[in-house]
Amino acid sequence: METEREVLARLLSVEFQGAETLRIQAASILGVEPNCTCGCSSITPHVDHDAVPPARGGSLVPVELAEMARTGGVPRTVLCFLDPDGYMANLECVYYDDARPEWPKADQCAVLLRDDQRYLEAVALPSGAVVRPQERGDRWVSFEPHSDGGFCATTWSCYRECFARDGSAVARTFVK
Repeated sequence: METEREVLARLLSVEFQGAETLRIQAASILGVEPNCTCGCSSITPHVDHDAVPPARGGSLVPVELAEMARTGGVPRTVLCFLDPDGYMANLECVYYDDARPEWPKADQCAVLLRDDQRYLEAVALPSGAVVRPQERGDRWVSFEPHSDGGFCATTWSCYRECFARDGSAVARTFVK
């Protein structure tokens, strides 16, 4: 359960509406059970509903973990879903190749913060840097992690923006 707690802590390490409530829920997890037959590490956390408040919002939490690189495979994604009452119901480890019963290392994942329409509005890199699109109010429609800890993303306004692992801008190219 220690690895799952680290993954969940990293996932909830950025600020968004309901983050504090979900952190309280995460601290009150009584146990977990595997919930997928594909062989991945996805779990159902059992939250003490009597001890913590429900979160508000949709079923998909607006943050996800993106593994920056993965030796011997395609980088994974971790998503968190809530039940209809607002309690954590599924911590999903998404594989894009053969599933294995292992979680990505939390400290090697970026946290992707999405808006209400699921566009990417910020990235918290493993280095601790938080990056937003260079043009105020813009959003990213893609995310391409690099094994060196940086990433590239394309914005609504058709710019491909690339960042180093420390969050500094490396390139910005118009791609329309």
